[in-house]
Amino acid sequence: MQDDYFVLIRARSQQHPLLAWDQSASAFRKGKPVQVVAPVKLKLSEPVPPKLVMADYHSLPSPVVSGRVKDALARERLHGVQLVPADVQVGESVLRYWLVHMWRRLACMDRGNSVFEEDADGHFLLSLDKLVLDEAVLGEVPLEERLAFRLAESVVHLFHRTVVVKVLSLSPPPEGLRFILLAEWGDSSGFR
Repeated sequence: MQDDYFVLIRARSQQHPLLAWDQSASAFRKGKPVQVVAPVKLKLSEPVPPKLVMADYHSLPSPVVSGRVKDALARERLHGVQLVPADVQVGESVLRYWLVHMWRRLACMDRGNSVFEEDADGHFLLSLDKLVLDEAVLGEVPLEERLAFRLAESVVHLFHRTVVVKVLSLSPPPEGLRFILLAEWGDSSGFR
């Protein structure tokens, strides 16, 4: 089961900007679906690259994807995932993207085999150097309900191999994202 999951991270590029909220994000931090009547408002985060390229994937750290990646994810009917329209202000233009709101959070970190540091109270992870999933916990959740989810213990977005294959099969290949096999992922993966 460990080899079935990938962590989604941004590609190493100095041209792909990070994004930031241009409105309150509090509704998206509650671990439940949100009611949206208008696209959420996002903006470029500082520092803005001088020759920026808007790619198929950007990070809030929640995933923000282009329409074609959104379409690939929507076809998978991901339980616990809401695809929310997001307008990104880029200079004088407003570009439509999609916030991947993974409200389904699974507490499935194998604390005995993962490598992490937590705060003195044991309530928050300060770092997560190696993630091992608790297969007993995951085994209790039907596969169709765990094709994509956010780890409850930390802000880590996990995707099942079948979803990864569908996204990476887009032509041309999506730009700006990397799926790292869980066994090879750690806090420093974004720098490798």
